[in-house]
Amino acid sequence: MIRHFTVSTLMVVALAASVAAQSRTAAAPQYDPNAEAVFGGVITQVISVVGPDGTVGVHLNLKTGTGKVVRVHVGPAIFIGMNNFSFFTDEQILVTGPIVSHAGDSAVWARQITKGSKTLTLRSPDGTPRWPYATAEDPDGCGISHEVVRY
Repeated sequence: MIRHFTVSTLMVVALAASVAAQSRTAAAPQYDPNAEAVFGGVITQVISVVGPDGTVGVHLNLKTGTGKVVRVHVGPAIFIGMNNFSFFTDEQILVTGPIVSHAGDSAVWARQITKGSKTLTLRSPDGTPRWPYATAEDPDGCGISHEVVRY
């Protein structure tokens, strides 16, 4: 009887410690469809980010008409290429998506990007990525797991 009580007590203590640790950990950033906006401008920088498994994610810096530079997290390079899309500096685009904050940085998580008459749809209306290999460990929405990129 004493041994059972000790095991139960240890389980309760371990559970309490786990809950406390989770509450101290910042929640993973989430895509909020209600916060979507449209950002138009010129690409000033295309950034390739390599994850630990070698997968490449694409980020953009977009200079809007007001002169503000917005960071855009696009998606995996392979998904972009499979959809016959590409990004180059000095191209004019429209980006639809919410601004999401993570680890002290904010960026637009692109749902759609329009360039000329072509539109690349990266996410469903609820924000679910269209690439089949999305991971829960994708902290910034570009499609791969990596450290926060500081521009």
